[in-house]
Amino acid sequence: MGKTFDKVGITLISLLLAFLFYFRYTHSLVIALFSALLSIAICVMAVRLIRPREPKHLLSKKNFVRYILLNGNNVLKTLAELSFSERFSLEDAEGHTVIDTNDRILIYYCYKFGSLSEEDVAKSYRLAQKYRCTAIYALTNHLDRRAYAVTEYIPQKFTVINTATLYKYLLKKNLIPERECLARKSGKVGKTIKTALAEGNAKYYIWAGLSTSFLALFTPITTYYIVFAFINLALAIGCLFFSEKGEGKDRLFKE
Repeated sequence: MGKTFDKVGITLISLLLAFLFYFRYTHSLVIALFSALLSIAICVMAVRLIRPREPKHLLSKKNFVRYILLNGNNVLKTLAELSFSERFSLEDAEGHTVIDTNDRILIYYCYKFGSLSEEDVAKSYRLAQKYRCTAIYALTNHLDRRAYAVTEYIPQKFTVINTATLYKYLLKKNLIPERECLARKSGKVGKTIKTALAEGNAKYYIWAGLSTSFLALFTPITTYYIVFAFINLALAIGCLFFSEKGEGKDRLFKE
């Protein structure tokens, strides 16, 4: 969310500066606004073309995060240790990794459905103290700003490695899993229809049908409201039909 806000802010500031620049020389609001919008559009397209694309046969950045969240930090630990094993000696640190270089570095894995919290910083600090580490690298998918304030009170150097940096690094090491490792369930359209025709939705369609039928009596566009009333009636009947048809599919919890 923060990165999206930053991008929107940069775009708006760039648009304003471009508008002021063109208006200074054209003295026309329309021409200046059109030129500014065109310039920003060209810049955005150029950035998209220049930016390297993610390989289609591998997990995308978003699906890589989902893959780690679903399978746990042990998978992330395995990938990270594979990338470091050729250059450094590694030591297990209660589910995390200590790298022995000139300094001892703790790699703290913290991908989860939430943010890197103050408690996570404290845990990494205690592990670093136990294994005599002078630096902590926290691999996380989201950071709580309040947690970052806690890092000012620990002696170790604390560095956050975000998903973009980690993904690029593992991509260079050819360690991003194949796309087939995380396949989305098929039948999205069928699920949408089932959701729309759920038994509990019938009352809403009935209410909408009655409302539009009532409005048809008092407005000149009678046909418009009658058509929508029939559509709502059909959806209400569909809810009842599909709910009765699907009753036998959940026998385990109906007996």
